[in-house]
Amino acid sequence: MSDTHRSAEQSTFRLRRRTPGSFLLVPCPKQGRSIRCQGQLEAAAATILVSCPAVAHVQEQPMSIWYQWRRDGNGLRVDLLENHEGLRARNEKDRGCTYVIPDFLVDMLDCKSRFLEIKPSDRLDRPALPRKLAAMRLFAEQRGWTFHLLTEKELICGPLLGNLRLIGRYRHARTDESLLRKLTRVVPEHGMPLAHVIRCAEDSDMANVRVHVFHLIANGRLSLDPTQRTIDNQTPLFPEGVITWDPFASVWAPSGCSTGGPGAWSASLQPTGTSPKTPSSS
Repeated sequence: MSDTHRSAEQSTFRLRRRTPGSFLLVPCPKQGRSIRCQGQLEAAAATILVSCPAVAHVQEQPMSIWYQWRRDGNGLRVDLLENHEGLRARNEKDRGCTYVIPDFLVDMLDCKSRFLEIKPSDRLDRPALPRKLAAMRLFAEQRGWTFHLLTEKELICGPLLGNLRLIGRYRHARTDESLLRKLTRVVPEHGMPLAHVIRCAEDSDMANVRVHVFHLIANGRLSLDPTQRTIDNQTPLFPEGVITWDPFASVWAPSGCSTGGPGAWSASLQPTGTSPKTPSSS
């Protein structure tokens, strides 16, 4: 893990402890802890991220990004602040100095990193949002990361979240290891429908077999694609690792992806690559 990502382990979660809303924990077995989320939409994003085989690491509220902003005749200008020691947030009518805390920093197995900001669609018209998004986008671009603004449209619509929540219920189910091994052996490389896998167990207690199948899926010992359709008896199952999926390559792109999705306020913004040492006095 890079120095940047090691420093990101120092979560800013405590800085937001007074933010209104409920805090939810989403288990992340691969990191041996739970991801702390503010509200249902962040929890939905975390559920997808921790289940994604293409994701290596998730850090919630990874850092504070300090910036200065001002409005003038050319629109909105945002500059990142490299040195913010001793600064206090201040916002006036047409200018200010403040910080923003992104929701997630995600490391992918292909060594790419992604910045995520989660917002309900009914909050996209808030006056302060364009400058916050510009600061996060600029911060990401300077590091070669991609920036993603996601709303309930990308997180809740479609089958992905429901499928993952269904699968997750069986992660810690009580199981018989001999039956688990038998089920993994019957699934061929080219796949087999869920109903056929259950029948191949030759067990009269089909409900119990179904629990074992979903336990295998939840723990990565069988694979499927949860992005395409709601799981049913005809859903094809595959051996471990045969099927991988990435929401950034499907349901989160292009509509919720990078600077071209819901965050496309850039036409009226002028973020720059400069990082002043201190806020401008102008």
